[in-house]
Amino acid sequence: MPNLKYYLITTADERTWKFDRPVLFLGEWCCLYNRKHIWQNMDAIIAEPYGLGQKQKDLDYLETRALEKKLFPFLCDALNKYHGTDHQLRFWQIVIGHWFRRYINVIFNRVKTLEQCEKLYKLSGTTTFDIDYYNLAPLDSNAAILAFNDDSWNNELYVRILDLLGNTSCPIEKIATNEGSGFKWNLPTKRITTKQKIKRWIYWNLDFITGLLLKERDALIISSFLPKKDAFKLHLSLKQVPQVFFPSQIKQIKTPNQELRNTLSNQLSLKVKNNTHHNIFSSLIFELLPVCYLEGFSDLLSNVQKLRWPKNPKFIFTSNNFDTDEIFKLWTAQKVEAGVKYFVGQHGNNYGTHRYINPSIEELTPDKFLTWGWTDHLPQHTPTFIFKKYKKNSKLFNPLGGLLLIEDMLYHRMDTWDTAFEFEACFKEHKKFVENLETKIRDDLTIRVHHSQKLLRSFALSRWHDYDSNLNIDDGKNSINDLISKSRLVIQGYDSTGILETLSKNIPTLAFWDNDLEHLRDSALPYYQLLIEAGIVHLSSDSVVLKVNEVWDDIDQWWGSKEIQEARNTFCERYARVSQDRIQDIKKALH
Repeated sequence: MPNLKYYLITTADERTWKFDRPVLFLGEWCCLYNRKHIWQNMDAIIAEPYGLGQKQKDLDYLETRALEKKLFPFLCDALNKYHGTDHQLRFWQIVIGHWFRRYINVIFNRVKTLEQCEKLYKLSGTTTFDIDYYNLAPLDSNAAILAFNDDSWNNELYVRILDLLGNTSCPIEKIATNEGSGFKWNLPTKRITTKQKIKRWIYWNLDFITGLLLKERDALIISSFLPKKDAFKLHLSLKQVPQVFFPSQIKQIKTPNQELRNTLSNQLSLKVKNNTHHNIFSSLIFELLPVCYLEGFSDLLSNVQKLRWPKNPKFIFTSNNFDTDEIFKLWTAQKVEAGVKYFVGQHGNNYGTHRYINPSIEELTPDKFLTWGWTDHLPQHTPTFIFKKYKKNSKLFNPLGGLLLIEDMLYHRMDTWDTAFEFEACFKEHKKFVENLETKIRDDLTIRVHHSQKLLRSFALSRWHDYDSNLNIDDGKNSINDLISKSRLVIQGYDSTGILETLSKNIPTLAFWDNDLEHLRDSALPYYQLLIEAGIVHLSSDSVVLKVNEVWDDIDQWWGSKEIQEARNTFCERYARVSQDRIQDIKKALH
């Protein structure tokens, strides 16, 4: 029906839906599982997903990184001019680099998705809310991540982009709303339980007491990802009192100043003739820039100045706070400009392997990036070991236990491609895996849904229970190590940190996913190929279920075979190396 027109639905907010005509859902994210009884009865189709396949992802990766490289210096110059500063690019990359890369990816994805939609379908219109002006600016980079998944925020962004694209045949209808004029950048404080209050009180007092013993030259070690015992030993080996830092928070909150943002946007002067894409990115930078980097920057500086941290630390080391901890990032950027060494540790998988995290901001900004064993053509790369540790006498797995399937999460929509579509495809493969298990094995199966966002976890539980109410589903709240200790075989349902952890602990492990090896950088392919040839990694549910059925009755013999152990050892030496002297190894790297 080539002349059929569809009404465009961009989000899961049903107030913007039409039920009296053919509609086009822009993506899987519009169709929430708990609203299936609504959308499955509509005259609706879901638009083709954008950006899938290695060839397209490669092209988009190159384009987004080129845009980032070109636009970032202009943003830094504008911020320096507004704040009356003269900070170098590295300073701003530490402070806003993660947000800016996500900004580039998100705008690219939204623009390309809309363009593909208009190319493939005839549109009769779309709906947004009748608000005088909707502020897209979140409070900080963490709130920005939430915004990228927020229905109202995305609805407004799509409309803004349609307007900037121009020449669109998609008229925009506005409907009344009682909502405020922007994203909830001043997020409501969650109700704090008595247990949490007690924990905060203990941490605050420990922070205060240890802060009294802090020396000006002590190294700042925060959220190292090392086990607490190792972190304690590291402090002592450096002859300093172990620190307990109370989580830092922005205490002052400012409102986005739209007049200021319009002025700065006009001053950016990045308009390029006949380059619509470039102009969209330039036009929206100050629309989306978090408040803490602009209107609230002076308050952020004030918070930093009140910190009781070392004035001239030997070095700074973190494995987690480099991304969304605004106070830590600004303090660190200042110290780095003053000549203090800055070290970042790896805190999960994908580093050194993922094709489109190559390199990450946290690999580029420190003096050293401490990997779990690998190097990949960057001077910052410093091989160490997998930071995760287990007790020597603890029960790692049970040779007579059950089967554990560990599921992936639905990621925030911050990539150039349609991650919601990929998640749906992954879930279908997991169902297929369960269907084909031998009955006796299926009866011993536990499915661990990801412990991510509460709402998404609830959807995952509902989907599995609707599929088979007899399945044993773990809701993601229990200790993963406890679940593994009761299992004879762990199935990693995606390329995860869990693979590195179980393989490094020599726990019987299988892994499978359905996108071949397209997500891997070329340097990682030989190591994953070893795991495929050994039968540890599989590229379909059909393949992995055959292996489970084959080895189930004698896990020890299979897992202890020479082929398995050689492949495991080679892979782990590269990506999850085990250290025999962890404290000395980490001290050696931190210099």
